Amino acid sequence: MAGDAVLLAAVSILSACQQGYFASQVGRARLKCKVIPPAVTGSLEFERVFRAHFCCLSGSGVPICPSEVLLGIFRSC
Repeated sequence: MAGDAVLLAAVSILSACQQGYFASQVGRARLKCKVIPPAVTGSLEFERVFRAHFCCLSGSGVPICPSEVLLGIFRSC
């Protein structure tokens, strides 16, 4: 039972690291391609990176539901 908890914690940490890495790649692509943060379209290179991040995020079990609070936070960036 304790081994399962350790394995779950390890997978959770690796998943969080992967999501952080993909998010940083999206940020770098935004700077490189000059895409302003609310936009999700731009050059093909940016769209590839963004889609890879979004597809991985949607399959990770993290709920993706745009709320007014969440959209307000992203608009202020």
